[in-house]
Amino acid sequence: MFYKTLLNQDELSQFFDGIDNYRHKLIFEMIYELGCRIGEFVRIQVKHLNFSRSTVLFPAENTKTKHARISYLPKGLTNEVKSMLKQKGIIGKRDEKVIKPEAYLFHHGTSWNKRYTENRIRQIFQHYVVKADLQHVYGQDTLGRNLKMFTVHSLRHGHIFHYVVDKKVPLPIVQKQVGHKNLKTTSVYLQPSTEKMAQAYNAARNEEKST
Repeated sequence: MFYKTLLNQDELSQFFDGIDNYRHKLIFEMIYELGCRIGEFVRIQVKHLNFSRSTVLFPAENTKTKHARISYLPKGLTNEVKSMLKQKGIIGKRDEKVIKPEAYLFHHGTSWNKRYTENRIRQIFQHYVVKADLQHVYGQDTLGRNLKMFTVHSLRHGHIFHYVVDKKVPLPIVQKQVGHKNLKTTSVYLQPSTEKMAQAYNAARNEEKST
């Protein structure tokens, strides 16, 4: 039976490769690299970005835990965000001065003070995960709605698993990046994926055959 889980590295590449809208791709790359919750992401304003340090501030009132944190955003993505904001006139093209610090990072058209909703981000995500032929339905809830294997939260889950297990980033650092109160909460996301299980069993079988 399927269950909500992370996108493995191949699936993640397949997902991103299928996104043909630049802004949409930037949205999901940021959610993945920040390891943030969708409710935190849609509330990011320009004033929360520190371009020189490549960081994003999540104020306490915008987080699930009600604790402020600062998360790192890769320099390349930071520069892409800056370029986007220059094109929109939110940052000066020459002096790079922030003109509209209160503007939401992702907003509707020219309405810089009207942020994307969480549901809109979910809809966009589902469009691309279905387009990439990655989505699976594993059941229905009590209201008869389909339960889907992959959700936007799969990107946060993937960030934690990939950076701790695959990239060997120390667990306390990832905990701080994603805003968990304790290591136990972060560790829940490190349950072996079916891919890792398969690799382990195949390795064991190969070792058995060689003896």
